[in-house]
Amino acid sequence: MTVYKRPLFRPLLLAVLCAASTLSIAHAGTPSLHSQHLVYQYDEMFDFNIGEWLETHAPPLAAQAETLSHWSGYSGISPRVLLALMELQTGVLSSPQPSAARLERPFGTLVATTGFSAQLRDVAETLRDAMYDAADRSTRGPVALSTGNPLRTLYALAGTESVRAAQLADIGFVDVYRRLFATEPTQVSRTAQPRADAPPTNLLQFPYPLNARWYVGGAHTNSGSGSFPMSSLDVGVGGWWGSDQSRNWVSASAAGKFKRHSSCMAEIVHDGGWSTTYYHLMNIRPATGDTVTANAPIANPANSLVQALCNGGASTGPHLHWSLKSNGSHHHLNGITLSSYVITATGSSYDVNCQRFNLSRNGSRSCFGYYTNIGVDAP
Repeated sequence: MTVYKRPLFRPLLLAVLCAASTLSIAHAGTPSLHSQHLVYQYDEMFDFNIGEWLETHAPPLAAQAETLSHWSGYSGISPRVLLALMELQTGVLSSPQPSAARLERPFGTLVATTGFSAQLRDVAETLRDAMYDAADRSTRGPVALSTGNPLRTLYALAGTESVRAAQLADIGFVDVYRRLFATEPTQVSRTAQPRADAPPTNLLQFPYPLNARWYVGGAHTNSGSGSFPMSSLDVGVGGWWGSDQSRNWVSASAAGKFKRHSSCMAEIVHDGGWSTTYYHLMNIRPATGDTVTANAPIANPANSLVQALCNGGASTGPHLHWSLKSNGSHHHLNGITLSSYVITATGSSYDVNCQRFNLSRNGSRSCFGYYTNIGVDAP
């Protein structure tokens, strides 16, 4: 189980989003970003090398390349967006010798936490929460993105005065982004596919070997709390920290191009604008850019808390946290076909009520429990 305690509650977020929308109208004459411009797109995953860029442009931060890669992959927020926001807040990228205090708080007072990874996680997750349309009540298909600028929401939550927040989130941010990357955030290459309600029924299988039998728990959000978007499953064969997981292989749910976000997290980009993510791993085999086949072994479930949470977080034991995305954003599992089972997921995180979470096939419905990977197009 993966659970992150968020300091952000849905009613507060809704109120702030409404205020941010009003600001967008009030400042319609200024450059404005939208949620879609913050998404970590698949092209960027393979075209923008975070480590090389930091080595060249911000050497003191080069050691944090994996941390940035991890939280970008986990949240779905572009690493270039996060880097530009750091620079806007504290100038940490352009400083030849940033102080230890600045490295501990690269976003300054934008979030309350201290520590490079902790601040990065909180900023990325707050932007992710604001990126999705909090008023959307759908439980099927692609998750709607908000039409506002999530950066304004972030500044509003930090208590920044409204006019100043609008200036920073639009003009200030775009100016810094342009200086760092010689392009506009609205002009980043995007090859989004049509946002279908579901991937082809013969695309995805359980993320473990064919004919193997693993435990499948209730659906949940990527963060493990709340009910929107219900994009994730936890699967595993049990065990405890220190148990031998070397014979338990996490497998590719479908063929695609591999992205290693960190030593404990990976993503596979499939045809048609789909991707699947794999978290709490150890012994990751493929490298970024490798092509993997469906059912190819890619890693083992991590058998230590330190490895399972290689950049922070929470977990209760060895397992795989698996998620579905479309065009870089999390996608509802409700109605998705996985190893010939159709998923129903209409409750809240880890809800195991069989009416709200079940897997059905050939007219038979099953609840949480152990499932054999029978592959796609099983009779």
